Amino acid sequence: MDRQTAEQKAIEILKQVVDALAEKRYGDIPELAEMENWPPEMLRDHVAEHLQLCGLSRMDSWTEERVTSPTNPCYTQLNIHHYNNGSGFAVDYDLTSDGKWNDLTLQMEFLYEGKGLRPIFLDVHVM
Repeated sequence: MDRQTAEQKAIEILKQVVDALAEKRYGDIPELAEMENWPPEMLRDHVAEHLQLCGLSRMDSWTEERVTSPTNPCYTQLNIHHYNNGSGFAVDYDLTSDGKWNDLTLQMEFLYEGKGLRPIFLDVHVM
C-alpha cells in the first residue's frame, strides 16, 4: 500500500472516530480501531474530564474545513507522522468545539499489516 492510499484510508477511519467522539458513541469506537486499554466507559469518563478541564461542553464532528491559527501560519489541524522504519504512522488531530480550536488532541496509530492498516486508538488528551 502506498503512502497516499494509506493516509486516505486512515483519514476515513479517523473521521468516523472523531464523529463517534463528538456524538458520544464511545461503544462504536472499538469497531473502528483497537482500543487496548480503553473500555468505552473509561473513554467516556476520560473525555468528559478533559472537556471539563478545558471548559468545554462538547466537541465538533469531523469537517473538511480545517481550523487555522491566527498566530501560527504553519499550524495544521491534522498531522501525520510516518515512522522511519516503514511500519506505519501516527496521526494527531486537533479537536474543535463550535468551529474553534481547543486544547484536545486525538492521537491514533496506523500500522501496516499485510495489505491493510491496523488502526489503534491511543488517546484524547490536552496538548
